[in-house]
Amino acid sequence: MSILRSQVYVWQFPVRFFHWVNALAITVLFLTGMYIGHPILESPGEATGHFFMGRVRYWHGLFAFIFIANMLFRLYWFWAGNEYSKMKLWKKDFWRDSVRTFKYYTFMTHEHVSHVGHNALAQLMYFVFVWAGGLLIILTGLAMRGGGDPNGTIQALFGWVVPLFHNEYQVRNLHHFLAWGYAVFLVGHLYMVLRQDILDDDGTISSMINGYKFELNSNKDNK
Repeated sequence: MSILRSQVYVWQFPVRFFHWVNALAITVLFLTGMYIGHPILESPGEATGHFFMGRVRYWHGLFAFIFIANMLFRLYWFWAGNEYSKMKLWKKDFWRDSVRTFKYYTFMTHEHVSHVGHNALAQLMYFVFVWAGGLLIILTGLAMRGGGDPNGTIQALFGWVVPLFHNEYQVRNLHHFLAWGYAVFLVGHLYMVLRQDILDDDGTISSMINGYKFELNSNKDNK
């Protein structure tokens, strides 16, 4: 029995572009958002001569719109991309595979099914944290931004979010809670990626740079 490794082009450039832009945007948004919620720096002198909080809010808003545009671009690529760029939550064995993969990553079993693209658990994490959580964090963020200009377009489009959650305080709390959800997702994501790359030796980490992963094929020697 011989084990052969074959290269498979998995992550197209638009998927890799989305991944790194999203990583940058989420990092900037998380850090600036934490500062806006709990400012730790105090500028000496009159407030009129310093505008640090204003600059932080500016960068938070700028990267919020970058994040939104990037998410819309990825939605399009679900349709336009190859088979590995699509989520497959509707497949018959999705939940069975999710449970099996969860058991593998929590050391409940040593066996797992190798996947060239995302396994079912990774797809589920992306759906819950990045997409469902991302939608809510966008809505709550735009709702709060719209409150600064009651007659503006953003308020006209997303003003309904605040009454939905009763008041802006609850919207702000939800926005903050969802931001920490991304931190939880990052820990789980890095653990799964590093473990898979080390144990399966399939090029998981480098694939987000060059797009290629390794697939193991078993062939019997004719001897």
